[in-house]
Amino acid sequence: MLTVALTCILLTLVVASLAAQPEKPSTRERGYTLDPRFNYVAKGMAALSFIPLEGGKLLNLSSEDGGKVRVSEDDGQSWTQIATMYEGEGPGKPTRDYECAHAAITPSGVIIWIYRDFEGWHWEWDNETGEAVNPTLPVWAIRSLDGGKTWVDRQKIFDGYCGSINDMLVTREGNVVVPMEIYMPKPGRHCTRSYITEDEGKTYRAGNIIDLGGHGHHDGAMEATLTELEDGRLLMLIRTPLDRLWKAYSFDGGRSFRQIEPTDVPASNAPGALTRLASGRLVLVWNRMSPGRQMRPLLELRPKGPRQGWGTELPSDGWRNALSIAVSEDAGETWSEPVDFARGPRVCYPQVWERRPGEVWISFVAGKAWTRNLLSVKEEDLLRPLAEVEGDRLTIVAFGSSTTAPRGGLTVYATLLDWELQDEGRAVQVINAGKGSDTTTLARNRFDTDVLAYQPDLVIIQLGLNDSAIDVWRGVTEPRVPIDEYEQNLDFMVSQLKPRGAKVVLMTPNPLRWNDKLKDLYGKPPYNPDDPDGFNFLLRDYVDRVRQLATKHGVPLVDSFKVFRDYGEVEGQSVDDLLLDGMHPNNEGHSIEADLLMGHIRQMFPLAED
Repeated sequence: MLTVALTCILLTLVVASLAAQPEKPSTRERGYTLDPRFNYVAKGMAALSFIPLEGGKLLNLSSEDGGKVRVSEDDGQSWTQIATMYEGEGPGKPTRDYECAHAAITPSGVIIWIYRDFEGWHWEWDNETGEAVNPTLPVWAIRSLDGGKTWVDRQKIFDGYCGSINDMLVTREGNVVVPMEIYMPKPGRHCTRSYITEDEGKTYRAGNIIDLGGHGHHDGAMEATLTELEDGRLLMLIRTPLDRLWKAYSFDGGRSFRQIEPTDVPASNAPGALTRLASGRLVLVWNRMSPGRQMRPLLELRPKGPRQGWGTELPSDGWRNALSIAVSEDAGETWSEPVDFARGPRVCYPQVWERRPGEVWISFVAGKAWTRNLLSVKEEDLLRPLAEVEGDRLTIVAFGSSTTAPRGGLTVYATLLDWELQDEGRAVQVINAGKGSDTTTLARNRFDTDVLAYQPDLVIIQLGLNDSAIDVWRGVTEPRVPIDEYEQNLDFMVSQLKPRGAKVVLMTPNPLRWNDKLKDLYGKPPYNPDDPDGFNFLLRDYVDRVRQLATKHGVPLVDSFKVFRDYGEVEGQSVDDLLLDGMHPNNEGHSIEADLLMGHIRQMFPLAED
């Protein structure tokens, strides 16, 4: 075992004092909307990287630059670096980890830090064999016996590929349990295996392997979280691509998990975070399934031929555009109605820690940069209905097809509206009811459940690209929905909303532009691929019908078709600058649409005077 000498650092104590946190960012700067019961604390810190010290001090650990050790005497407002865990060469040198950041303190005060060694990291997937090629990402541990000033017993505790570590638990008897996601070959998949130390981090041993089968680089039993129940059992919740979290129980303090079964908690293929509060309640934070999607029955989850999903044996739901929270009063047997507390493109990998009794800290990564965000919420506020916190709320439904629907890391107009309205201090709920490939006929079939059921104050409707499409690649010669039927469907929707007191904004479809893929599919008569505007020859007529309906009903119009084309008329600009793939708006296109919509919303729902 290696002892880390930090005498020179402690003698000089020319420490790096971190400035107080800057002003809280706007919703657009954060990249997600936030439930008003939650408070933004800081960015760049993980909830499980904190250790409470005597005298109210707080220790924060990270794996950056050999392992930073910082202390705060003002509850996290400012930080001073007091040590580096390890300053030597690798292997086993702590390096930055976007996902994993886990500290633990035993009853006797020993601090343990678990980390992955990225210096030797290697991951490569062979699609032909369905196996990883030389996967390498080992796990190391290091500990401190003096409150983080010096660090000893740096050791490798797992030699293989650890996909992620999402939690670490100190049991009442003082054992530390670390659930790891480990890669297993033939067929390539991930399993969960816990490692336990019963001597405060001097030695570790492996528990049993939890293997749910599967085949793929994002398949298996992954990224577990766990807590200790009041009766002494350990409850583990496991990420799967099977529409639900799986659970496992340990009856021996984490040495083994032998009762393994599915839960009835719908979940996307993403990890959750679980903890037991001082009150005895359990708190779960996770990504639910995408809106409108239901758990498939277990008997339907059977492989049928080659792998069907991206990185999974079966198709799986990868929704990560909202983080939900729920509370259990009965040790996880049932859960309260979930609340989406953070909404935005790619909010995931949560951690949960009870800073002090009744005060919960939650962290997660957000956006393309995987920026960590730290929030706090009072337990008592979690038990209060949102209506008690924010009063009357403006409910907006964005109803459309794939030009409206959430799309990966894209920031669509509905999301931008949500952010902008929250920053204006409004209590608002923006529901994105866009659905890929929808025509007005298909959308009309779900109008009751996806629009009217929310009793909206405002509905934004944008449909038409799919209605006007002539699928020449299938030998079809007529549009998917005739233009008169298209107009009748839109007229029906507006006519249903206005008597209910809901306001309406109609949006025209955006113009289309040719690219190689679209020319391969649609570059045949009646379309003219040699005409830059040839993909719009029929869409233009559908756009006119939307304009006529807006006039007929006296409702506001956002004319995306005209605005995008006008943009392209400016020298040095092109409609292509606003499109992701010749068809769907990109971030710039959605931003233009959101700005136009905000103008109408401010007129229809003016802010009350102070």
